[in-house]
Amino acid sequence: MAKKIVIKIFILIIVCLILGAGNFFITVSAGSTSGFQNSSIISKGVMLQAYPAKTISTAALNEGDTVYFINPADLWVNEVNVLPKNAYFRGYIEMLKMPIKGTNAAMIIKITEVILPDGTINRINGTVVQNGKTQLGGDLTPPASYNKTVHPREGMYWKRAGVLQYVPSGDYEMGIHLTLPTSDMVFIMLDEDYDSLPNSIEKIELYQ
Repeated sequence: MAKKIVIKIFILIIVCLILGAGNFFITVSAGSTSGFQNSSIISKGVMLQAYPAKTISTAALNEGDTVYFINPADLWVNEVNVLPKNAYFRGYIEMLKMPIKGTNAAMIIKITEVILPDGTINRINGTVVQNGKTQLGGDLTPPASYNKTVHPREGMYWKRAGVLQYVPSGDYEMGIHLTLPTSDMVFIMLDEDYDSLPNSIEKIELYQ
């Protein structure tokens, strides 16, 4: 009798272990699927390399004009190609300032779409960044001229002798236009998560 009870308890333990293992595998499987789905997302703040598809210049563009950039290499997350090589980033000139005396031209470029090699267009929200800045250009120009100024020096050895120095006159050189040639690498900073799974707008011809 005792032997039968022991056998029943043993069988019950085996059944519990099998059920527990089944639940464990179900949980792992669900987690793996979820991870695969998440692997299609490029997180906000990631910097994506890109090159201008055509030369971009403040001398030839206006605010609102469309611009294109090329993705130079496949971007993989785990085993998912979330951003294929030769995909196009399409955006527009959000802000453009012409060169003036003392300041070079500047612009801000927003990216709104990714055009995949098969023509599918996905939504994306990003900003073009160069040298760590979202405003491209806008640097101050050098002084156009200098004035000579005598600065006195004090001390037991100088006896208030003056030293001649050159200081900016307050007149600055004329600014120059900003140009991004096709050889210049820039970064596109994602302002929102980008999901590479189908979220297409439509398929159209490039540069329409």
